[in-house]
Amino acid sequence: MPAHLDIFGDGLAACCAAHLLVDRGFSISLHKTGPPKPARLLVGVPTQSLLREIFRAPDLFAHAPRIRRRIVRWGAHAQTLELPHRGLVVSEMDLLDRLWRQTSIATREPSPSPAWSLVASPDFAALPALQSFGARQASVATVALAANAPQDACWVESLPDGWLFLLPSGESRGALIATGYAPESLLEQSLLAAPQIARIESAALRAFPAFPRILAEVCGPGWLALGSAAMTFDPLCGEGVGHAARVALLAAAVLQAAARGESSASLLAHYSTRLLQGFLRHLEVCLPFYRSGGQGHFWKNETAALERGIAWARQRLRRHAPFQYRFSGYDLEPIAPAVAAG
Repeated sequence: MPAHLDIFGDGLAACCAAHLLVDRGFSISLHKTGPPKPARLLVGVPTQSLLREIFRAPDLFAHAPRIRRRIVRWGAHAQTLELPHRGLVVSEMDLLDRLWRQTSIATREPSPSPAWSLVASPDFAALPALQSFGARQASVATVALAANAPQDACWVESLPDGWLFLLPSGESRGALIATGYAPESLLEQSLLAAPQIARIESAALRAFPAFPRILAEVCGPGWLALGSAAMTFDPLCGEGVGHAARVALLAAAVLQAAARGESSASLLAHYSTRLLQGFLRHLEVCLPFYRSGGQGHFWKNETAALERGIAWARQRLRRHAPFQYRFSGYDLEPIAPAVAAG
């Protein structure tokens, strides 16, 4: 039978998990912990479909600006490439406001004895230590786009001291992510992104670590970490929104399976393995970009950190048992053991 649980956090992972668990009859105490989120998100087609399905909101992205092209200049002697893209630009704050309005949960004090706690806030004090693989920092600036800059393209550029990602956000404005040096310094080196920008309107609205991180343990008896509390991804690969939603789906399925009597220890082992495998895949996707981005200290140091992370994750996974569950719709079902040939 569904039990009571606490959810700590107010981001996308917390919202998706809360919505799914309310639908399944769980009683929830929600504890929002974060400030408003000013980011602009580029949401790919699979993530659009998943969020529409979870929240039963076919018009969720009806008015979002579309990105149809990704223009890339990557590597010391690279040519500029124009690639097709199917993404939508959304305000993180507006998206979360809309999704939370569709998820009716009381905000009250934690239960004295919740069956489970879902921790989606990285500021939660009791979390295990983080494993970090890199030192790169990113800053976000709001920019006014040049008059001739297309509104349906985004730009990605590697530079000797870092990389730039420029994303139009509508009304001739854009969000510029600069990783490595400050935006002004990187724009002085830029041949691709700089010509698209008329001026920086507000520099460094927020700064954040841009290197991958994961908790040493992402779950334990009675608790699961998800969203940015469990791990964070490099923004270069654009996987963060989709990964947050998928992990929330997994967390809700774990709690549902536990409520119907499945082994909590087996479910936690499954959850841990799935998250660690997702983190390893992310590191493996990032590595070729950093190996090819440049030859300076920034690129060499961050490449070495990713290689350390891959070795660490692979070593951890060697100690994990094979999966005991698989998805059936939004639920987990046990995998029947193989029958030995007679």
